[in-house]
Amino acid sequence: MNPFSYGTIVRGDNFYDRKEEKERIVSTILGGNNVVLFAPRRYGKTSLVFKAIEELEQQGIVCIYFDMMPVYSLESFVLLFMQAIEKKQTKIEQFVKTISTCLKNIRPKLLFDSNGKPEFSIDFVEDKVSIRTVAELLDLPEKLTKKGQRTVVIFDEFQEITKFDKYGFENLLRSKIQQQQNVNYLFLGSKTHILTDMFTNKKKPFYNSALNMQISTLPERETINFLQRKFSENDIKIEEKECVYLIEKTTNIPYYIQLLSSEVWQYTITTKEKVTKEIIDICIKRIVGLKYDYYYELFDKHSVMQKKLLKALTISGDNIFSTEYLKTNRLSASSTVQKSVSILMDSGLVDKSGNSYFISDPFFQLYIQNYA
Repeated sequence: MNPFSYGTIVRGDNFYDRKEEKERIVSTILGGNNVVLFAPRRYGKTSLVFKAIEELEQQGIVCIYFDMMPVYSLESFVLLFMQAIEKKQTKIEQFVKTISTCLKNIRPKLLFDSNGKPEFSIDFVEDKVSIRTVAELLDLPEKLTKKGQRTVVIFDEFQEITKFDKYGFENLLRSKIQQQQNVNYLFLGSKTHILTDMFTNKKKPFYNSALNMQISTLPERETINFLQRKFSENDIKIEEKECVYLIEKTTNIPYYIQLLSSEVWQYTITTKEKVTKEIIDICIKRIVGLKYDYYYELFDKHSVMQKKLLKALTISGDNIFSTEYLKTNRLSASSTVQKSVSILMDSGLVDKSGNSYFISDPFFQLYIQNYA
């Protein structure tokens, strides 16, 4: 079985390092405070949070994990958030009773299958879900938390809450959080520029409402040790310099390290060859080749200015609004570049670290360098 994991939550010994970050999350939550986790895409935020959840649950904390990405309406929010809460209930009959008491426009249903297992669902009394129903639902974690117990609600892809700006959703949730005594919140998401603005802009409801935590790339030494250990489990040898080369090619982003390592493992598992730079390059070409059509369409759908900016970013992402950068890369006015950057960041293709911009997917960057 391939020892490298990507595209899913990384668990067990596939998860390495991040000990300090995990302990900071756990200690902050146990201290009764909220946390917001910033990081570019594919840095392993969700895997880190699930590692923290494991430890919090061992200490008796009820952890409700909710992914905002599938949410597209108030009705879908209510349905999916209710499901997330229901998963953590041990006494389903009491849960149904609490809903009946606290949520006026939701009718809970409890049926039993042929094996006597309870099946929970809800009906809406109102034709269109109102913000009042959402407000009542947001009170539910607090009402369900028993005396002497604590609950943590984890909002993944939290920036998606901006879909509901017209309902004043941010203000509503912030007011509910302030009123709750036994529930803490952990926020994370992939669009760091939106999250950063939400939690650091004085004009926004969530300003100063949580400990700001930022995670960066993993320590090189830890990654080298991880790679050598994993390959050696199948008697495949990889020297330190090849590990460093693999890390550089994936720009040290955890997801892409695992992806490329998985491809290299697949290439060498039958022959037990020693991993070389040439093999790593072959595997990189394989990955780009497999994604060629997807990358072609991804690049082609953008405007001429956005394409030129993407090509420029494969060379450098520093001082991109400077006169020299614009002139060197034959870009238009700074205002036009700013608009293009905003579009590319909103789509997740470009991210920012400090004052430097970069293409989020290193294999897409290689595609642009070689084929666009």
